[in-house]
Amino acid sequence: MTTLRKIQIRTAESLGKGLSRIVPRMPYSHGNRKIGDIWSFDLPPVLTCPYATFCGRSGPQGLYKGKGYVCYDLNTARYSRQHLLREYLNYIHIVKEGYEWLSGWTKFVVHNRGARIIRLHVGGDIFSAWYWDFIKRLAGEFPTTTFYLYTRSFPIIAASPERPKNLVILMSLDAANFSYLYKYGEYFDNITYLLAGEGAEAQIPLIRKAAEWAEKRGKRLVVFLEHSRRKNLINKMGTLKKYICPNEVGMELTCEKCRICFTKSSNHL
Repeated sequence: MTTLRKIQIRTAESLGKGLSRIVPRMPYSHGNRKIGDIWSFDLPPVLTCPYATFCGRSGPQGLYKGKGYVCYDLNTARYSRQHLLREYLNYIHIVKEGYEWLSGWTKFVVHNRGARIIRLHVGGDIFSAWYWDFIKRLAGEFPTTTFYLYTRSFPIIAASPERPKNLVILMSLDAANFSYLYKYGEYFDNITYLLAGEGAEAQIPLIRKAAEWAEKRGKRLVVFLEHSRRKNLINKMGTLKKYICPNEVGMELTCEKCRICFTKSSNHL
């Protein structure tokens, strides 16, 4: 692990490809045309998702019966071995080397690469209470950087909800875990809903309930759509269309510019 760390530091500092074609350049990855100037830190999907619903399944299982996976990161990993390797290496480092390793690399991207916004877990999730403590400690150490993440690990958050103001936590709902909105929703800054599956149209009333619940409590609701059904679902949403992620309704707006996910509502309590 020491040798691997030295290789990653060397390639990260050089910004050259070289060994990074074999070994990921660093634990963090930079944004793209969709998300903009946002950095992300990822963990392996499924392995670190103790409260996953149907998102990691394909074929006839669960609510999703289409081709491929609902989980965006699983689809990415199918085509990029280096992406998956980075996630597993990150997980190993976190478990073996702990907070100082994570803090050191965060300091590198914040001070050397100018990271102002960091998304945790495009892949993976909060897999334990001690790792959740790491995340809160990290946000506290870098107070001028915005950290945000989507999670289904509701019980872990609820057991220790106190956190720095620059750490925004979004509750990731779908039809399989929707009932937990009423049990755990108060512990989250904003609410998201993944509209997916063969019965996606029948789930639209749940979005209305989530919107009413969130509005009463000064929280934002953001809806994401299963891409293979996106056009049809948009047409079925009616007045609820305003809650859909702007990028998914065709607006050319990066996550960096949009900010609705990781900005608290003006009347957030």
